[in-house]
Amino acid sequence: MSSTSQALQRVGRIRQGLAGATGGHPGDPLYRLDPRVIWRFLRRESAAFWCINIYLFFEYVRPQSIYEAIAGPPWAQLSLIATMGALFFERRKAKPGTVADATLLLFSCVLVISCITAFQPAISFGLISEYFAWVLIFLLISNIVVTEQRFLVFMLAFVLYNFKMSQHATRSWASAGFAFRDWGTTGAPGWFHNSGEFGIEMNVFLPIVVYFLIGLQAHWGWKLKALFGLIIATVVVGTIGSSSRGAMLGMAVVGLYLLAKSEHKLKGALALTALAALSFFLLPEESLDRFRSMGEDGTSVSRKIYWAAGLQAMREHPIFGIGYGNWTEYMRQVHGGLGLPHNIFIQAGAELGYIGLLAFIAMIIATFVVNYQTRKLLRPLRERGRFLSCMANGLDGALIGFMVSGSFVTVLYYPYFWINLAMTVALHNAARHTVKQVRKEARARQRLAAQRAPLPIPAPGAAR
Repeated sequence: MSSTSQALQRVGRIRQGLAGATGGHPGDPLYRLDPRVIWRFLRRESAAFWCINIYLFFEYVRPQSIYEAIAGPPWAQLSLIATMGALFFERRKAKPGTVADATLLLFSCVLVISCITAFQPAISFGLISEYFAWVLIFLLISNIVVTEQRFLVFMLAFVLYNFKMSQHATRSWASAGFAFRDWGTTGAPGWFHNSGEFGIEMNVFLPIVVYFLIGLQAHWGWKLKALFGLIIATVVVGTIGSSSRGAMLGMAVVGLYLLAKSEHKLKGALALTALAALSFFLLPEESLDRFRSMGEDGTSVSRKIYWAAGLQAMREHPIFGIGYGNWTEYMRQVHGGLGLPHNIFIQAGAELGYIGLLAFIAMIIATFVVNYQTRKLLRPLRERGRFLSCMANGLDGALIGFMVSGSFVTVLYYPYFWINLAMTVALHNAARHTVKQVRKEARARQRLAAQRAPLPIPAPGAAR
């Protein structure tokens, strides 16, 4: 075979490689959310990715709590075991750590020490597996959801599972004529069955679904945009229907965050004004009365008592606290019995001491830092990195919503923070992968250009 033919074949192979690797955005077909394209993508995916998505389904939808036919087996735990097994057989290298990984390790070490020095160590060690389940989930998500395509599909599943809750809450409240109900609207059984806990999840969900829409809307038709507009509306209505003041306050702060981050301030202000008008129109008079009496009603007074007791426990046990999971027993013996702390920061400080509280705050800061690093990493890619950059904004907003509404409920060891932390690190790993892929494509283009460059023409009279 001549050298010219070999060169042509090399050029052809490079062109084929570029056609498969580039073609616009690496997740371009998936961006349109075509079910057939998503299914083709899933059919090629690893067992570990399938299993972690199955876990998410059982954790957020809880069909095992709805249908008796599948009740009984611990489906979420079994799916985690399957995920670990599948990941082990894949023999994939662990991803480089982030500052979030380091702060999680610090928090975990403090929590273990607090178990040893606890008011009742047996209680702490009896519950410690529940905490380390979140650490395991963090490690699995952050080491499996490591490409842009995987992150997109994983987040789409998260959006759909939360939409199931928001639309159910909206329909439930509408069927009651949007009247005030003490128990409010609720979500899936389990973590989100209480109205206040459902409201917190909607605070987490709202900025994520908004930025999911912003990041992908250029690839959608009007029907898909309208569907996501409907999803956002059900989140707002469902949150109001929860009758949770903390959740509604969190939603207001999230709305201000979205406006501050908006690239189109006027459009953002108009959209926020429309949602505020809808909220005021739907808000029952009884809910308005609860806001007017905030700080003086029975619920507010009891929370102040719990917070004061928590602050006292922090002063009396400043280093490692009263011990992980010891709040109820400690308050029973020291104060004759008090309710839960109803504040994630007081919960962390009372049970883990000032060191534990600082470690928790360090994880919060680390989340914002990692999302900033993700945006900075993707900035040179411009449109190519738009979706992932938008999701970094969404995860920041989710954490803000959690911090505000979580200041009134005992939810430190619920999924909100730990899943958000896992998605933050997974997003950063996906951004790293995308940047690496872009660089590889650039080198391939350079090789192709070199192959296509014309051969130099020998000068007249040069030696042959």
